[in-house]
Amino acid sequence: MPTNQEELKTWHIATLVMVSLAAAVFLVQRFVGQFFDVVFEVCIFYIPTFTIVGLWLYFRTKSN
Repeated sequence: MPTNQEELKTWHIATLVMVSLAAAVFLVQRFVGQFFDVVFEVCIFYIPTFTIVGLWLYFRTKSN
C-alpha cells in the first residue's frame, strides 16, 4: 500500500497512462481498422486497465 503522497501520485499517473492507452486502442480498433484480435485486445489492454484503476481507487481510499 502506498505510504506517502508521492507513491499515490505515481499510481495516479500510471492509471492515466493505461486508461489513455486503452481508450486509444479502443478508438483505433473501432474506427480505423481491426489490427488486434478481440481476445488479445481485452487481455492485453482492458483487463490490466480495469485492474490498475481498481488498485488506484483502493489505494486512494485507504490513504485518506
